[in-house]
Amino acid sequence: MKVLELYKKTFSGLSVDVWKIALIYLVNRCGEMVIPFMSVYLTSQLGFTKGESGVTLLCFGLGAMIGSNVGGYLSDRIGNFKVMTLSLTGTGIGFICLIFFQSLFAISLWLALTAVFSSMFSPAAFSGVALWGKPENKTRGFSLLRMAINLGVAIGPALGGFMAFYIGYKALFVFDGMTCFIAVMVLQFVLAHRKEKTARPVDLVVSKMSPYRDWVVLLFLFFNLLNMIAFFQILFSVPVYFKEEILMNEKLIGAFFTLNGLLVFALEMPLVYIIEKKNKFFKPLVTGAILIGLGYASLSLFDNPLVAILLYSVLVALGEVINFPLIPSLVMRRADDQNQGKYMGVVSMMFAMAFALAPVSGLPIVERIGYHTYWNVAAAMSILSGLCLWMLKGHFEKTSPT
Repeated sequence: MKVLELYKKTFSGLSVDVWKIALIYLVNRCGEMVIPFMSVYLTSQLGFTKGESGVTLLCFGLGAMIGSNVGGYLSDRIGNFKVMTLSLTGTGIGFICLIFFQSLFAISLWLALTAVFSSMFSPAAFSGVALWGKPENKTRGFSLLRMAINLGVAIGPALGGFMAFYIGYKALFVFDGMTCFIAVMVLQFVLAHRKEKTARPVDLVVSKMSPYRDWVVLLFLFFNLLNMIAFFQILFSVPVYFKEEILMNEKLIGAFFTLNGLLVFALEMPLVYIIEKKNKFFKPLVTGAILIGLGYASLSLFDNPLVAILLYSVLVALGEVINFPLIPSLVMRRADDQNQGKYMGVVSMMFAMAFALAPVSGLPIVERIGYHTYWNVAAAMSILSGLCLWMLKGHFEKTSPT
């Protein structure tokens, strides 16, 4: 009963519009089934080397960095609703047309363009939570979006692994694109009342505060970037490791992501509710980064694959749920009403930069030093990230942006 009461309190008080954004995110992320299998597709289907795959996925990340800034910029000017519509439509077209590209240059360029549209969605959605939600529930609003993302991650890869194994990757790309169009229809249906109300008046658009002049936020995001680069190996190096070293097929890889996503889905909102009630964010942020580091260390320390994978999944999931939602919440505290989109854009760009750097910081290095040594490197990066964030705590809380 206490657990049920905790879950009831966890979801109470959130605005209807925040729930609607979460629904759209859920539909969209159910379709994000391509990403966990992209490195496997490039190496096993197209015959790319690990280095070439890393370069291709780097291009996707670079496109995401551009899209994050564009999405944040446009959200403050034309409104969150229009940006989300543009993002979903462009992403759907991008994934469907992916089936026509097979050369290294062509697929790298097209993935970069697709990523521009895909990454525009996050700053628009997160600034929408800040704009349309209740100020006292902002952190839980961000967490609800992440919960929707993780539920989608739990559903998508399982379906994606099934489709890749039995039907093929081309069908997977087409289906992924179609889910984006479904998300557009859901957006038009549930948030139509925001279509004309999201754009801010022109005289309120320009703010003197810029996240790129806020050195504390930039340093804060840089330290988080170290942890994100290590964490995102779960999408790049880890699936290839499962395929090559553990000899798991796409169905089992998809099942891993499903179980991991369900674990995050079950834990995140209650834990964030407890953290929000205590109103102390830095300690769990640091603890989360260290737990992710310990998760990667477990892949190297334990010879039994089942034990190593279970420990990795649990530790990384715990670290993720008490680290990731706190990043936008802390950054948003330093924004004003006129530049929330820009601040969320720079947060999204940090995630996109990690997504860009992770493949070239993972697979090519694995080829030289091996998986087990690399897991120790990833562990050290996450733990170092946590320690650096703890040292920044005093500056973050005492200074204000300029």
